[in-house]
Amino acid sequence: MKQKPKYTQTEDVTLFSEEQGQSMRLCAEQIKKFFEKSGDVVVRTVMVGKLQAAVFCVDGLIDSMAVGEQIFKPLAIDEKLQQAEDETQAVELLLAGAAQFPFVTKETDVNQVITAVLNGLTAILFSKIETAVLIDARGFEKRSIGEPTDENVIKGAKDCFVEVIRVNTATIRRKIKTPNLVIEESVTGKMSLTNVALVYINGTTNRHILKEVRRRLQKMNIDGIMTSGYVEESLAEKPFSVFPQLLYTERPDKFCSHIMEGRVGLLIDGLPIAYILPASVTMFMQAPEDYSNNYIFSSAIRLLRYFCLAISLLLPGFYIAITTFHQEMIPTELAFSIQKAKMNVPFPAFVEILGMLIAFEILMEAGLKLPKTIGQAVSIVGALVVGQAAVEAKIISPAVVIVIAFTGVCGFTMPNQDFSNAVRLWRFLFTLAGSLAGLFGVMIALIFLLLELCDIQNLGAPYIEPLSDSLSSHIKDTLIRPPFRYLNWRPFSVRPVNIRRQK
Repeated sequence: MKQKPKYTQTEDVTLFSEEQGQSMRLCAEQIKKFFEKSGDVVVRTVMVGKLQAAVFCVDGLIDSMAVGEQIFKPLAIDEKLQQAEDETQAVELLLAGAAQFPFVTKETDVNQVITAVLNGLTAILFSKIETAVLIDARGFEKRSIGEPTDENVIKGAKDCFVEVIRVNTATIRRKIKTPNLVIEESVTGKMSLTNVALVYINGTTNRHILKEVRRRLQKMNIDGIMTSGYVEESLAEKPFSVFPQLLYTERPDKFCSHIMEGRVGLLIDGLPIAYILPASVTMFMQAPEDYSNNYIFSSAIRLLRYFCLAISLLLPGFYIAITTFHQEMIPTELAFSIQKAKMNVPFPAFVEILGMLIAFEILMEAGLKLPKTIGQAVSIVGALVVGQAAVEAKIISPAVVIVIAFTGVCGFTMPNQDFSNAVRLWRFLFTLAGSLAGLFGVMIALIFLLLELCDIQNLGAPYIEPLSDSLSSHIKDTLIRPPFRYLNWRPFSVRPVNIRRQK
């Protein structure tokens, strides 16, 4: 009988560890050896007068013209640098302005130097004194700021976040100019070394929430952050819940409005979205356009969203319950109409509803994964041709098609896709409960849903707050959007230090 082979990890897969950093000297030979198999790392030996230095950078992450004109040229012709007596004096001259860049720092730690080079900085290394001068001359191809693709804008700013974290921080600084705005940066990921920025307003954000977010970020012991799921599952209070506990957005105006409320923001290099936490149920049902339109119209639209949420969640299970267990609840004429349309259909209501829900999910998945033009054609063919053919073939009754179509359209009214996905999953549970025990089963499923929502504590803030609060002043901006003159207080759920928003 063959045994499974045992695999052992023979070496550390990280680029450099603490032990490696302690054993490596900050000299050109060591750095060259470290990058000897990397063809994109440029290593140049230059003479600064009588002194020898090594320049390290990554091709594709630097502005080649700027590096040539403002780094190599001054090193070759600058009179003060040519007269430098030792390497210490040359470093001081570079820091004093010989290298014509605004961001010039000195570093003596080999780990920090390698990290800086891999992040796009240019390092001028003097091996004798084991000191490097780091110059920020980054310049690489990046996507320009455009309109949001997932969050439509009618009346509002039409800019969005991009994949470069420095562009995103600058966009936030343009909108929030207070000196109390703090952007804490750290590095996460043993291999990716991803820059992560924690954004908050000092004197407004609760320090306990900040402390907990920092602790969870430091606890993220992963190789790298390639997708948003790494962050969401690491920071979520209940990672096994289908409901999102971090609110993501690609709109800087939405991000900044939540930051000014006292929440914490998270920017990740490489992701064109930003996270806001702690999040609550009401935040997923609100859209930035609510604050751009008239408050009466915005309140009506917001109430319509909650109505559509109930329809999308309960309608399939409710239809099965009343047509299978509680026919006496249906008006007589409507009951006759449903029964006539279902006369030659061989399947019970539960099989019809479940089959159409699965078909609806398949069409949605196909439309998302295929190219845009083909995806639209698949959706149209699936909804019109296949649906109509199924009705004419007496496989599905017309009432079921109407129920599923209305359910799907109502689900599209929710502003947040993650919350909509959670509702889609719970919709199947309500359908199953309605098929097993009628309206009694639907009510049991609803109780379990409320228990699930009440059980989530997001960074100390209840997930369903302020809907669970008894004070009317705390629930002003939830089901309806009051006029701005009455929004005098920041949300109590995040326990901000400065509770007053305006006088």
